Amino acid sequence: MSKPSESDTHKRIRLAIVRLEKGQPKVVEKGRKVSVAAVAEEAGVSRALIHKDYPDLMERIRGNANKAIQRQRDKKHEKLKEERAKNRQLREKIVKLTEQRNELASKNATLELENRRLSAILDSKNVTVLRGKSGE
Repeated sequence: MSKPSESDTHKRIRLAIVRLEKGQPKVVEKGRKVSVAAVAEEAGVSRALIHKDYPDLMERIRGNANKAIQRQRDKKHEKLKEERAKNRQLREKIVKLTEQRNELASKNATLELENRRLSAILDSKNVTVLRGKSGE
């Protein structure tokens, strides 16, 4: 039995990388990240072989890993920007609601004073309460 040539092995590894990049592996489970272990398993070779004999393919695998990390970082950055925008909106809402509460508290205090004043007038002996026909 003859050993596959180096170019055949290189091609198998390269095709394994492509299948994993496209999310269409034949051997490993779908959705698996492009890594040396996944590529080796998909191509049917050892990880050591890829590390030792195929530095160009190692760079490609590392590049995929770096892209995945960059995508993950970008997603987190976008999520952070969204959360900061929500936070800013909520802070603005808090300021508005605080202003409304203070305004209502002021109106309430004014109405309480007016109520006490009117109650004092009503309780005064100098005031006669006139009742209409419905109150008789």
